[in-house]
Amino acid sequence: MFFFLMKKAFFDGWDNLETIFITNFIFFIVSIALVWSTFIFLESSPPMFFVLLPMASIFVIMLLGVVSALMSALASYRRVFWTDVPRLFKETWKQCLVFGIAMVSFIIISLLGIIYYAKLKSLLGLIASMITFWIVIGAYLTSIWYFPARNYLQGNFRKLLKKCVLLVIDNFLLSLYLGFVMIPLSLIAWPITAFVVFGPSGIHLYLNCTLRLLLYKYDWLKKNPDAKKVPWHEILVDEKKRIGKRTIEGMIFPWKE
Repeated sequence: MFFFLMKKAFFDGWDNLETIFITNFIFFIVSIALVWSTFIFLESSPPMFFVLLPMASIFVIMLLGVVSALMSALASYRRVFWTDVPRLFKETWKQCLVFGIAMVSFIIISLLGIIYYAKLKSLLGLIASMITFWIVIGAYLTSIWYFPARNYLQGNFRKLLKKCVLLVIDNFLLSLYLGFVMIPLSLIAWPITAFVVFGPSGIHLYLNCTLRLLLYKYDWLKKNPDAKKVPWHEILVDEKKRIGKRTIEGMIFPWKE
């Protein structure tokens, strides 16, 4: 499943390179404009800065929800149109707003907590800081699954969050890979590729592909609850047919195949 996931994400990205580039570009420009504009108030009005920065961050998270919804369509082999963006924003903004408020609040509280515990300069402070640190790691791994879960699964914020926790527990090593290998490398590679590929769009395409494939596993396990091993080669037959056999020549000159 792991190697096929990389293959699927790569070819889904290759087939929709223009969409990924434009989505990344628009998201980058809007996000930078929103966040950078708050720094105007850093010196003149610090209280205003500390109010506007979280608000801008929440709106960026809401935009990320639209990006993820677009990438979910690509991962599901559906065509996307820019006229879909207003509709997707309307569909996603409520759940993404709640998620954004929760994430920004959690980050602020965690930072204040770690700073406070560090100032204690005691064993109790050290233990509290370590506990807070691991809670942050757990929250980060859980948050990775939120947007794909919103795209593929039903439920309100609380139900989606519960499903995300279960996804982390059931796919812990995969979650570690996504959180500490795939996402960091994609962010590093984004500027190297002149902000064309990887970045937020590439990350969310990969995450949506991941959950899409995992859902095949869960559907199969519902029918085979006593099974000890998942036959990935069987349950991914349809996905493999959709991807098909690809060659480097076919990627560059598709009309030759």
